[in-house]
Amino acid sequence: MKKMDKKVLIVGPTPPPFHGVSFFTENLLTSELVKRFKVFHLDTSDRRRKPNMGRLDPTNMFLGFKHLFLIFYYNLVYHPSAVYIPISQNKLGFLRDGLFVLISAIFGSAVVIHLHGGIFDRFYNSTDPVTRFFICFVFKFVDRALVLCNALSNIFGDLLPKNKVRVVHNGVKESISDEEFLTALRKKMSDNRREFLVGFMGTLDKNKGFIDFIKSLPYVLTKFKNVKFSIAGKWHKKEDKEESLDFLRNNNLEEFVQFMGVVRGEEKKKYLLESDIFVFPTKYYYEGQPIVVIEAMMAGLPVIVTPRACLKEMIEDSKNGYIVPENSPERIGEGIIKLLENRKEWERISLNNRKKFECEYRWEICVNSIEEILKEV
Repeated sequence: MKKMDKKVLIVGPTPPPFHGVSFFTENLLTSELVKRFKVFHLDTSDRRRKPNMGRLDPTNMFLGFKHLFLIFYYNLVYHPSAVYIPISQNKLGFLRDGLFVLISAIFGSAVVIHLHGGIFDRFYNSTDPVTRFFICFVFKFVDRALVLCNALSNIFGDLLPKNKVRVVHNGVKESISDEEFLTALRKKMSDNRREFLVGFMGTLDKNKGFIDFIKSLPYVLTKFKNVKFSIAGKWHKKEDKEESLDFLRNNNLEEFVQFMGVVRGEEKKKYLLESDIFVFPTKYYYEGQPIVVIEAMMAGLPVIVTPRACLKEMIEDSKNGYIVPENSPERIGEGIIKLLENRKEWERISLNNRKKFECEYRWEICVNSIEEILKEV
């Protein structure tokens, strides 16, 4: 396909650190968009290891001024037809992003904002009047706003006309083929005496629910002894690590849990294909549409989640897995037991999730949607 003459400026961080928005930006910059538009990138990454989102510190102030200068520079020199901006859901972050919008609009660029979370309405309603006025003013210059699921289509309320809001699901590059999925499925179904693997993948932060996942293990062991919990991710806080390891040690459960660290590439693929069930009982305040859940669906894993943000739309109870209340290790355990006891039910849900991934969450679907919106503006 011939590249269009239109120029697009993509604003956003790239890894490290590794999180949903940085992965998404990196994937956009290596997607088909670069063949269809002349793409420029303004990297807003903060390479520090510790989380610094929304904090007023010297480094954040320096980066903020640097990025404002750069968006002014890119608009002045390259005159992009459209500017794509992932927006923050905190006061200082939105102050920067709002200025990105205004500077781009002054230069005549169409502005497409992308909300990767699910609490913008709560942020807007809880902030001070001056910030709310600023948000209202900024939204007058937004041409399109992207949200992750239908459940969030009204999240901007009266800030933006409904016809300017578009639903664009997160997407994942298809690293597991149909053949690999079906081979793994047949292998799992043919051997019920093997050790079952129940997985969690993500930042090892208490708010992501991994400690609730660990605390469900005693309930599962009342029915199944041939089960192991496999946890992939990086520790977030020392106190969360101590709490989880103390629980395992005090209850003599250490042999049933393995901590994998961060898994990427072929190691992640192997991890997903060998797992039987994926559990993600998040209670994270900023949760949107977790990439890890989509990756689990790509591998055909039945998923047990909490009803946060888009998860209640992604997972239909008993069709794609189970939805459990937050802070409910016992309910997580019940869901795991139900799936392990009924392998036909497990197989049916596995096939449903692989099909749903192919129909809704492939990366190509996401990129094509964004391309059409960029053309539209």
